[in-house]
Amino acid sequence: MKYGRSALIGAVLCCIGAQGAFAATRSVQLSKVVLDPKIPAASQHIKVGTICLFSSKPLDFGASERTINYERFERPFSAVMQKRGFNAIAKSSNLFDDGDNATKPDFLIGATLNPKSIDICDSINGIKGTVVVSVEWQIYDRTRQEVVEKLITRGTGQLEKFANDGLTKMIDDGFAASLTALIDQGVLEKYLGPPAP
Repeated sequence: MKYGRSALIGAVLCCIGAQGAFAATRSVQLSKVVLDPKIPAASQHIKVGTICLFSSKPLDFGASERTINYERFERPFSAVMQKRGFNAIAKSSNLFDDGDNATKPDFLIGATLNPKSIDICDSINGIKGTVVVSVEWQIYDRTRQEVVEKLITRGTGQLEKFANDGLTKMIDDGFAASLTALIDQGVLEKYLGPPAP
């Protein structure tokens, strides 16, 4: 079967364009999330009761920095990155990692999460309100074996209705919003390449 010259050139350019768009985005993986628990009591406004009338003592996030459950943040990290067209590799999705995984990412991202302000109501129906978090991001280039960028962004998690896991959800949403703010700065494209359309 013979093809017209223009049709053949068009098909080749189409394939090159599609492969180029995919290959341009290097892979990334969330490496670690650390909680920095320091938050002034004055930045916490805690109410209790179903009508949020009575004040309560500030939340206790602990006294020292510590690593937070990885999988809790990997899912929103991967979801946000993939939605925005970046090639995010989810570590927890590999149930048979033998330590010699061919899909090792080009870049690793570490995050230190710090609650900045908390305005919540705690009742028998759960928790609602607003939590603002600050996240310090570190981008690690595995080829160069060094941290190539450090940035800080903020994000807000908000719940208008009581939920049993309300505080967890607000912190997770604040983390995702901080990641969105990082992407919006355009810094990731410098290392990962342009996102897929």
